Amino acid sequence: MLASPACGRKELPEGGVRVGQFHDNAVETIAGWIVSARFAAGATLPVEQAIGEELGASRTTVREALKTLAAKGLVRVGPRTGSRVQPPDAWNLFDPQVVAWRLAAPLTPDLIDDLVEMRLLLEPEAAALAAQRAGATDIAAIRHAYELMEQATEGKGSYIQADLDFHQAILRAAHNQFLTQLSSVVGAVLRLSFELSVTSPQSAKASLPAHAALLRAIGMADPGTARDCLVGIIRQSRDDMARIRSDLAAAPRRRIAEGALR
Repeated sequence: MLASPACGRKELPEGGVRVGQFHDNAVETIAGWIVSARFAAGATLPVEQAIGEELGASRTTVREALKTLAAKGLVRVGPRTGSRVQPPDAWNLFDPQVVAWRLAAPLTPDLIDDLVEMRLLLEPEAAALAAQRAGATDIAAIRHAYELMEQATEGKGSYIQADLDFHQAILRAAHNQFLTQLSSVVGAVLRLSFELSVTSPQSAKASLPAHAALLRAIGMADPGTARDCLVGIIRQSRDDMARIRSDLAAAPRRRIAEGALR
């Protein structure tokens, strides 16, 4: 039987539990082993029977859990090679569950650079379109999210969730069917960006003026200013993330403090 370190271990529930719940717990536990580097990239996971014995789960449950992890890019399952752990850059970063796991793994400068580049390619033009196309309902949704951001800096609610709502509302306000679909998919990636850059109530409050300026530009149907405002927001986020890069190689990123930000 496998050794059972505390990191990544999650006891599976017993008695009267849905089959899907056993599957979900198996997925979370095995993912925990991977992100904690119990099984590093390139390593082969133990056979299904050994994993099942440690988890107290059937081989069928383990097999289905591994298929789920394969679909998310964490492992590659082969008939002769077994289940091989994939490097983090192979993980599906548009999957909210994978983003949560990615946050628990050591973050690399390359990941941050790619994240910033993706945002710069997508969001400023979406903001310009929103300034041209947003209706009263769209602007009200963006304004409401901004008001929630303000409240969160005073300890009322989640700043990161409000910030996410703000940016997703802008994507929807562009009234482009592809961007509308992306607003939910990109949400996981945006959350990663916000959790990396907004590390205190002070940094959250400091970002408010730029978001207020963006809101005004969209409300005044000024696409050029809206584009420039969002470029500035992303670049400031990049600078904030750069200040924590020295910690990335040594240890997993420090979790953001609970409270006003969550």
